[in-house]
Amino acid sequence: MHPDGYWLQKNQQTGKILGQGVEYGSFATTHFCLSYLAEMGMDRTNPSVDLAANRYLNLQKEDGDWWEHLSCLYAYNIRTFILLGYRDDIRVQRAIDLMMNTCRKDGGFLCDVHEKENRKTKKSCIRGSAKALLAFSEMPEYWENERCLQLVEYFLNRDGIYKNNNHDMFVNKDMTNQSFPIIWRTNIWEILYALGKMGYGSDSRLEKAWEVVTTTKDSLGRVNLEWTPTHCPWKIGKIGEPNEWLTFYTMLAEKYRK
Repeated sequence: MHPDGYWLQKNQQTGKILGQGVEYGSFATTHFCLSYLAEMGMDRTNPSVDLAANRYLNLQKEDGDWWEHLSCLYAYNIRTFILLGYRDDIRVQRAIDLMMNTCRKDGGFLCDVHEKENRKTKKSCIRGSAKALLAFSEMPEYWENERCLQLVEYFLNRDGIYKNNNHDMFVNKDMTNQSFPIIWRTNIWEILYALGKMGYGSDSRLEKAWEVVTTTKDSLGRVNLEWTPTHCPWKIGKIGEPNEWLTFYTMLAEKYRK
């Protein structure tokens, strides 16, 4: 970490150094590193974490956004800062308000990149929507809110992990790769974990998704790591081998199912 509270990374294609601002690189710049630290149980009581967290929070725009209203960024950040202990911070609340006030017809989330006037109307992004779902799962005070309920239905109406108009086809290739740590991609376990934590784990519409989860486990109930970012500074295990983090979260998801 830079002494001023940020992580830098060189873009392998452009040579540009990223991380000092809100633009991010390949899973090793500031908001990713803060998320990894939160996942490992660190929080604002650590001086270095507090320095980096406050610096990044101060890069926030007035409406609660950081960069182009990327839902996979601001929703991801909401979860990170709640885990780090900043739930009562006005800057985190601004991001939550942005998420709450971002409404789309199908109940999901998208971003400015796809919402531009010269583009055709786009369906919501499953990745950004899943990050919002994870964020909501950390805020029980919003579980009965209409915006949260809309997002829950967005997932339940597709049986959790399938295309909205074809419940025999995964919504995207992310569903075929058990990955960690949590980044802008999504996982079957992320969706089921978040829905389960909010009380929807036993919904009949998720039965097929739970059956898929069963196929990801070996005879001992462990889940193999199938993808992890190459440039991620947190080396969480070897691809093709049982992974304790994936196994842990899968077990948690199943616990919330009951």
